[in-house]
Amino acid sequence: MSCVGDDNRFVTDPEKWLHDISEQNDFVGIVIFRGSWCKFDKHYLQKLGDYSKDKMPTEKLKLIAWTSEGAAAAKKADDEWNLTKNHGFDAVIGDETNALAKYLIDDCLLEKLVISTPEEAHVESLITPDTYPNGLVQPGMIWYAHHGTVVLQWEATVEAPHYGGPNRPHPEELFDQVIKRKHALDKGEAVIPVHGNTLKQCASPWEVNCVIM
Repeated sequence: MSCVGDDNRFVTDPEKWLHDISEQNDFVGIVIFRGSWCKFDKHYLQKLGDYSKDKMPTEKLKLIAWTSEGAAAAKKADDEWNLTKNHGFDAVIGDETNALAKYLIDDCLLEKLVISTPEEAHVESLITPDTYPNGLVQPGMIWYAHHGTVVLQWEATVEAPHYGGPNRPHPEELFDQVIKRKHALDKGEAVIPVHGNTLKQCASPWEVNCVIM
């Protein structure tokens, strides 16, 4: 599916949407991607989803991709990249108001999440002029386990020459750290969230460009 049913609380009430989805599911990953035009997003989301589907089938993960490019672009990415059909995602959603991203920043869940203009992101040639009326939300992610506890946070480092395209937490290391925390929580232990920048990175230009897109 390309949206979470008719539930648009990620726009109208992002705090409640995030609370409900993390409380109602034992294991949740929300991955922010730049848009349907980005080869780094395609490569990483498919790689992350495949790892989840192949290596973590018993963990009951709810995996969601989110983009500030809007609902039509979210559907386009899902249709063309087969994220929910073949790559382990439960939903791909889009919101050009950026309500969810702004809440994550304001509530210090992802306080270093970057919202760029298309010019700052150097993507003007890849999009139409009316895209991203409220800015392009750069990659980030937040993971919850044990019904609502944050176990991983990550915001992309946005700098030249690629301005937030590559360099994402490697799925194997990401899941290793998240699962350790999830299992600790299941046993009643306290955990400190890991930050994705401390993990091995992937989706480099070399890696992505060597894959037939």
